[in-house]
Formats: sequence, C-alpha cells, structure tokens
Amino acid sequence: MTQPTAASASQRGFWTRIVLVTLACAVAYATPGLLPNLFYVHIANLTLVSGIFALSLWIIYCVGQLSLGHAAFAGLGAYASALLSLRLGVPPFVSLLIAGIGTATVAALLGAVILRLRGVYFVLVTFLFGQMFTLMVLNWQSLTNGANGLISIPPITILGLSFGPRPVFFYFAFVVFLLVLLFTWALSRSTFGRAFDSIEQNIDLAESCGIDTSKYQIIAFTIGSGIAGVGGAMIAHYIRYISPDTFTFHNSVAYITMLVVGGRSLFWGAVVGAAFLTPLPEFLRDFAGLQHIIYGAIMILVLRLLPGGLISLPATLRRIGGGK
Repeated sequence: MTQPTAASASQRGFWTRIVLVTLACAVAYATPGLLPNLFYVHIANLTLVSGIFALSLWIIYCVGQLSLGHAAFAGLGAYASALLSLRLGVPPFVSLLIAGIGTATVAALLGAVILRLRGVYFVLVTFLFGQMFTLMVLNWQSLTNGANGLISIPPITILGLSFGPRPVFFYFAFVVFLLVLLFTWALSRSTFGRAFDSIEQNIDLAESCGIDTSKYQIIAFTIGSGIAGVGGAMIAHYIRYISPDTFTFHNSVAYITMLVVGGRSLFWGAVVGAAFLTPLPEFLRDFAGLQHIIYGAIMILVLRLLPGGLISLPATLRRIGGGK
C-alpha cells in the first residue's frame, strides 16, 4: 500500500482548512437571522470582539509574559480612533487602522523598557500602566472629556455601507475576528511562533541556544497590543460611547480569565474561553443576587475538573472512557 507523502498530507490539510473556513463563513452569514432578537446579536458581537482580545493576549502569553494592562491598550486604541474621527474627521475605518498601528508603536516603545523585567515584576508594571492610562483619560478633560467620556462616535463605514446596526456590525466583527484567528494560527506555525514557544517553555535555555529573547518578546508584545488596540477601536465605534470605565483593570482580568478557562496551551483555547465566558453573565441575570456566586462556582469547577482549560475536555472524556 502506498504511504501518503508529506506533500499530499499538506495538501489535504490545506483543503481541510479551506472547508472549515467556508463552513464558518456560512454559519456566520446565517447567524444574525437565526438569533431570536437583537439582544442575542449584541451578545454575539461582544463575543467576537472578546475573542479578538483573548487571542491578542495569547500572543503575549506565548513568550512567557502576562499583561495586566491589556485593557489599557484596548482603551488607547479606542480613544485614538474615536478622537481621530470626532476631532479630525478621519473616516472611522481609517482611524481604526491608525489606532491599531499607534497602539502597537506605543507597545513597542514601552516593551523595549519593561520587557527587561521578568515574572511578577513585568505583571506589576503592566498593572501600573493600566492605572496610569485610566488616570490620564480621567484627568485630561480637554482631550478625553474626562469622566463624561466621548459620545456620538461615528460607526464604521466602508464604501457607503454603515456597520452601525447590530446585525451588520456582526459581519464586520466576524471578518476581523477571522483574520486575527488566521493570523494567530499562521504566526504560531511560523519561525516566530517556534521561537515564542521555546521562550515560553524555558527562556534561559532559549537564550543559550542563541535566540534573541528580548527581540521576540518585544515583537509579541507589540503584535498583541496592536490587535488589542484594533479591538478597542471596534468597541468604540460599535457602542459609540467610551469613558474611563470602559477599559479598566477588571477588563484585563476578564481577558486573562478567558485565556485560562479556555486553555492556554493552544491559540483556539482563547476563542473557546471568550465564547464561554462572554455570554455567561448575561444568561445568569435572572438569578438576582446569585449571579456572581454562580459565575464564580462555574469557573472554579472548570478549573478544578479541567486544569488544561475547556479545550482539554475531549481528551479528559476519552481518558475517562478508556478508564472504564
């Protein structure tokens, strides 16, 4: 019997990915029409944007770092895009791209300094950066309007098509999410991804093998923060209002929780975590007074029973079935 060659296996893998992407697009196309009302469409929109945030944080985690200021970069992108559109009249789609590039630039400059730190020291500095960002937008009233925030932010418009309505924004959010997902997948399989993985596994060993760990950490921090800036800009043009309370430390913790609950070992664990945790608080609203208790209990059970995150559930079930 002829053994499959590496080329034929690669070709099958390529067509499998094409089929999966096509199916995902078909499901996404039908989703807004299948959901019972606009509330569920809104939850779907937030879930897609949360997936973007979680994927961007996973890229930073790939080099062994965890940022507690991730929401600050999302907020930086949101304010930059909103101000460009409101004050300078820049088209929202263009301002979104500029905000992503600007956020990535700030992250690169900051990362060149703080990524010399490791472990808890890096985490603390990112926490301080997040607090500084909140204080800046709160007190710089002439620019950010302080605690009142920015209102009437224009929706994203491309070639005359407005993505302001929730069902229409869903398609824009899905396209951006899919692009980020495919980019993250490609990055994880590239030379950069292999370097990232070696740094995450053992940074000292990676350095001894000649890998410039500082360079790769700055690259990962820049990419992840830039994507977060794009996600923040999307929120600004979707909600059409932002304030210092929109992107806080609690949001950074939420992104980390998505990453941990979904599973940190693979990039799609971030997607699973976002898809599981984003709608959960909304569906628990009927349990007045018990919402946070139930939410916490569910997360504890997941982490206790599935230390590897939700993506380890199939392997756990197979192990249990084999044990029986």
